[in-house]
Amino acid sequence: MRVSTVSLLFYLALHSPAFAYLDPGTGSMILQGIIGGVAVGAATISVYWKKLTSIFAGRARSK
Repeated sequence: MRVSTVSLLFYLALHSPAFAYLDPGTGSMILQGIIGGVAVGAATISVYWKKLTSIFAGRARSK
C-alpha cells in the first residue's frame, strides 16, 4: 500500500506543465467564494455567540 501511494505521488509530481492560466472571471469567482465563506462563518459565529451568552445570562433562548 505504501509503495503504491509513493509511486502515485511521484507520478503526479513529475508530470509536464499545463501552461494554464486564470482569467479575470475565474479570479473573481474565487474571490467571491472566499468573501462568501467569510460572511457565512461570521454569521454562524454570531448566532452561536448569542445563544451561548443567553445561556450564561440566564435569559430564555429567542428563536
